[in-house]
Amino acid sequence: MVTEYAYPVLGGISEHVHHLSRELVHRGHDVTVVTSRAPRPTRRQAAEWDAQARREDGYRTVRVGTSVPVPANGSIARITAGVTLLGEVRRAIAHADVVHAQGLAGPVLGLAACQVSRAPCTVGTFHTYVEDGNVGYRAFRRVLNHYLGKLDRRIAVSQVCVDSLEQYFPGTYDIIPNGIDCTQFTPLAAPGDRDPGVPRILFMGRFDPRNGLHTLIEATRILAEAGREFRVQIVGDGPLRPRYEMQARRAGVWDRLEWLGLLKDERPRLYRQATVLAAPCTLASFGVVLLEAFASGIPVVAADNVGFRQVIRDGAPGRFVTGGSAEALARGLGEVLDDPALCAEWGARGRVVAEERYAWPAVAADIDHLYREVLDGRRGPADDFVLSRRPTASPTP
Repeated sequence: MVTEYAYPVLGGISEHVHHLSRELVHRGHDVTVVTSRAPRPTRRQAAEWDAQARREDGYRTVRVGTSVPVPANGSIARITAGVTLLGEVRRAIAHADVVHAQGLAGPVLGLAACQVSRAPCTVGTFHTYVEDGNVGYRAFRRVLNHYLGKLDRRIAVSQVCVDSLEQYFPGTYDIIPNGIDCTQFTPLAAPGDRDPGVPRILFMGRFDPRNGLHTLIEATRILAEAGREFRVQIVGDGPLRPRYEMQARRAGVWDRLEWLGLLKDERPRLYRQATVLAAPCTLASFGVVLLEAFASGIPVVAADNVGFRQVIRDGAPGRFVTGGSAEALARGLGEVLDDPALCAEWGARGRVVAEERYAWPAVAADIDHLYREVLDGRRGPADDFVLSRRPTASPTP
């Protein structure tokens, strides 16, 4: 599994890589995540994450190069730098039966894996929705298509992801959505188990412009001026934090906000204790935070974007509001907060949707099946090819 994004970096791709790797281990496979070294201030934390993943989840992590943050597509992307990077990637994946590059078509690690892979099966997952006119993709389309042409199969997490990318990278894509851990994210056993206090509005996301925290802060001001009692719990961080903190102080809502920082293990409890998830993100290819809310049995008020529409559809509950409009977000949140029966109904329906459509065991099974289709085509079904099954003895550290 080759990825620019892995723990301790938090985000949708990191979650995807972790849970898919863990599920493939549960299915009997030997999984190695190849990712970049964290910047020096967090290298010790990265080593602790890696040791925990090996001990508790069964997959190992190999780190190459150094991760560097760069602004891209309304967010903060990451690329891996290093003068010996290509050789490090080649060595890390040399004995793999399957090489799975995550986060294509972004540089650098995924494309490096495409270039040097000699595995019987090389596949890539595309997680990104890009708006029309992506200058980088247009300028480097020929080079990128050269590397992507080495893939045996392409996976996209949603149809809108395909629709936005195929103008630059034409080809056939298998759509397999992101998954959710329905054993980690669970509803309260009973409504009375919710902690006492005012209603809680939960925000989860990096502090990127497209994630819309500035819109939620302004909506908080509108709700507060209407005389409502509530608090907003903010999980995330990023370079824009000082700007958002200044906005909150100027809006007079500082005492309504809890800045909880980057969290991982605490998130399931925060979800189930929340009254509603506010998801004001204006640009998304899917919506992992929506799945987390569904599995946790809480309602969602979300900005209307093409990625979120891949999740809130076909009976999946949620309230769409105009993206970037604080007034619309405040109105939507107020309507949900005022209707406990609606909250309960949406929470129950969301849980069913999470279990039936997005539970990780089923999603991982689909990806495993795709691997085997490639391998069977290369070696023949009669060979009964097995993906690096772990030995019964304890593995060597």
